[in-house]
Amino acid sequence: MDLYFVLSALFCFVISLIFTKFMIKKMVNYKYGYDLHKADKIKVAEMGGLSAVIISSVTMLFFNPALSLSIFLPGFVGVIDDISRLNSKEKIVLTFLMGIPVAFFLKLNILLSILLILGIFVSSNLTNMLAGFNGLEIGMGVLLCLFMAAVCLINGDIFGFKVLILFSAAYLGLLYYNRYPAKVFPGDTGTLPIGAFLATIAVWRGFIPELFILMIPFVVDALLKQFTAGVTKKDTVFTPTKLKNGKLCVEGGYLSLPRMILMKKAMEEYKIVLVLWAIEAFFGILSILYTKYFGFNIF
Repeated sequence: MDLYFVLSALFCFVISLIFTKFMIKKMVNYKYGYDLHKADKIKVAEMGGLSAVIISSVTMLFFNPALSLSIFLPGFVGVIDDISRLNSKEKIVLTFLMGIPVAFFLKLNILLSILLILGIFVSSNLTNMLAGFNGLEIGMGVLLCLFMAAVCLINGDIFGFKVLILFSAAYLGLLYYNRYPAKVFPGDTGTLPIGAFLATIAVWRGFIPELFILMIPFVVDALLKQFTAGVTKKDTVFTPTKLKNGKLCVEGGYLSLPRMILMKKAMEEYKIVLVLWAIEAFFGILSILYTKYFGFNIF
């Protein structure tokens, strides 16, 4: 591993820290929300994901413009959604269309182009849906990228390894301020690009089964929401997570992966996040075992 790459990753992390802190100061009185899982009504800056998106998309220009597009376009859709609240149909159409220019610039064949467009559409929405707790979505996203980076390294794909580490470094800067107790929320601006970028790497570099394994917790979460409420209609049957004696608990309402866990056992917010991180780490290890002992490149 060359010194230039290590310094580049460190640079992405530090700049992300600085830019995110700047975003917090600018957004806290302009675009903000309230932390629903705290006893006190705490005002928290939103759209913090913009810092990681800008840093990582600019960084990817030095590797491949298509990778930059796979981050910038979902980030742009996220900005629109965070500001104007897209309806379900608008969001579906936009997240589906954003994979087309990425596939075009990567010059993939028809089959891989279709897989990439569908992959970006599905993965970006999945990483956007498993959310709601301090540090959850960004922490899960960083874990996804680190395990996919390990998959690339095991298979000798140094290019894939490097871009994933640099992407992770930018998001780690965001995670520092998004972790419990959060000083900033990433918004759709920060969550949509995670799945889109991972899907781009997985299809382009040939690690689709590994990505599927990594995304299992997200798929389970989406299926629970779909079968108990309907993904696009869950907010109409919303029963909030309650805070009792410093612990979060769920009493009825639709199910999701974190809500199902909290329904079984009440726990502090940071603990449910750690549990979900541990679940993702388990599937990350499975993806590594698969690629090491069973994996093969279908395409």
